Amino acid sequence: MRVAHILMSATLAALLPMSALALEGRDYPSSMGYSSEWACKGQEKFNWYCEEEARPLPQSKIADKPTRSEKSKEEIAVEELDKIRKDLDAKRALAVVHPTEENVKAYMAAQKVEIDRAGYFADVWRRVLWQNAGLNYELKNPMNNSAIKVATRERKARETRTMTDLAREWGLFFFFRSDCPYCKHMVPTLQWITRQYDMTILPISLDGATIEGLPPSVKDNGLSAQLGVEAVPLFVLGNVKTRKMVILGSGVLSLQDFVERIYVLTQTAPGDL
Repeated sequence: MRVAHILMSATLAALLPMSALALEGRDYPSSMGYSSEWACKGQEKFNWYCEEEARPLPQSKIADKPTRSEKSKEEIAVEELDKIRKDLDAKRALAVVHPTEENVKAYMAAQKVEIDRAGYFADVWRRVLWQNAGLNYELKNPMNNSAIKVATRERKARETRTMTDLAREWGLFFFFRSDCPYCKHMVPTLQWITRQYDMTILPISLDGATIEGLPPSVKDNGLSAQLGVEAVPLFVLGNVKTRKMVILGSGVLSLQDFVERIYVLTQTAPGDL
């Protein structure tokens, strides 16, 4: 009984100061070190309610934390351009859906601003182009009529020289079948290539037939399978020394087609023209 009395007295003594302090706006005595006694040390009974002070991060972690950099000029310009487009689209939509005089006028005014902006951009573009030869596409592919004639003349001269030079070591394989009407149609063009550039034509028959007007044909010995021939007529340029082969194409080709393809595939790299 004495022990119970002592515990009761201690409890009442503890409650009285707490109730008095509640009137002052706090629920724990000032002598109680809240931040130290209830701190999160991993062992306290009330550690689920602790309010541990934020510890400063190590200097290395602060340095490694990515910081958001300011927007670049390009990003700002993209946002501005997107805003301009959306504003113009909104005015256009309003003018179309509700074509009042006020809405149409607002759209026309906004469109005029964009036309003026485009005109200014085009003017600056041509000034820069005139003063920077490296950006001038017309130096390689002219659009002026007189310049086009010069470029065409020079191109034809190069193609002719190429055909004449290649004829010394290169020949033309002509794959055909007897039931192919387009194969027979190609005979005059192949004859012209032989006369004009002295290029050898070797007809290769896929079915053992012959074709009139050209040198004697030979039967396919498996070369068509190696090249993956799927359709005839097919034309392949072959080097008699290196045995290199360049497929020119299939179907009906004109004389200019042959000259151009031979020049492009043997004298230029992708992107040169």
